[in-house]
Amino acid sequence: MINSPPPSVPRKSWLDRVQALFEILLMSGLVSGFLASFPLFALVEGSGESLVGDARIIALSLLLESAFSLLILILILRLRGEPFSSLGLHLDRWKFQSALGLGLIPFLFFVNVVVAVVFKYYFPEHYLEENPLSKTIRSPGQLVLFIFAALIAGAIKEELQRAFILNRFRDYLGGAVVGLVVWSLAFGAGHYVQGYQGIATTTLLGLLFGIVYLKTRSLIGPIVAHGTYNTIALLAYWFFAPR
Repeated sequence: MINSPPPSVPRKSWLDRVQALFEILLMSGLVSGFLASFPLFALVEGSGESLVGDARIIALSLLLESAFSLLILILILRLRGEPFSSLGLHLDRWKFQSALGLGLIPFLFFVNVVVAVVFKYYFPEHYLEENPLSKTIRSPGQLVLFIFAALIAGAIKEELQRAFILNRFRDYLGGAVVGLVVWSLAFGAGHYVQGYQGIATTTLLGLLFGIVYLKTRSLIGPIVAHGTYNTIALLAYWFFAPR
C-alpha cells in the first residue's frame, strides 16, 4: 500500500503537524526561489535581458534555486537528526532501481505525447509545439549548460524535494496519497512558464515519479528516469526541432 506507515511512526501532536507544514513550505521552492531572485535581478538589471529569455540566465536560475533548496534541506535534516538515506537516497539494489528508472522513460514520453494531442485537438488556443524554455537555447554551449542545470534541478533537487514532502505528508499531514496529489498539482503549477500544456504534463509526470518513489522507497529510479528524460528531450529538441 502506498499509504503504509513506517515501522517507527513519529508522534503526531498539533505542534508536530505545524512544524511539518512549515518545513514543507520551506522546501516548496518559495524561499529558495526568492533567495535566488536577488543575484539574478542584479545580473540582468540594466541589460535589457529577460529572466526567461536567455538559456544561460534560466540555467543559472535553476542552479541557484537548487543550491538554496538543497541547503535548506540539509539544515532541516540536520536539525531533525535525519540522514539522507531516510529520503530513499541509498544504493540498495541500485542496478534494479536504475533499470526501473530507464524502463519508465517510454511512459514519460507517452504521457507527453498524449497531453500534446489532447491540447492540440481540444484546447488548441493553449497548444504548444515546443517547450518555450527550450527555444531559448541557441548554441551547443548553452545546450550543455541547460542539460547540466536540468540534471541538477530536475533529476536531483526536484526528486529530493518530492521525497521530503511526501514523507512529511505520510508521517504528519494525512498520508502519502494526500501528499502525492497535493504536491503533484503544486509541482505542475510551478512550471507555469511552460503554459497550460506544460502544467498538465509536469503534473502527470510528477505523479508518476511520486508513485515510483512511494512504491520502491528509493530515489534511484526517479532520479534516473527524470534525468534521462530531460536529457533526451533537450537533445531531441536541439537536433530535430525545425529552426
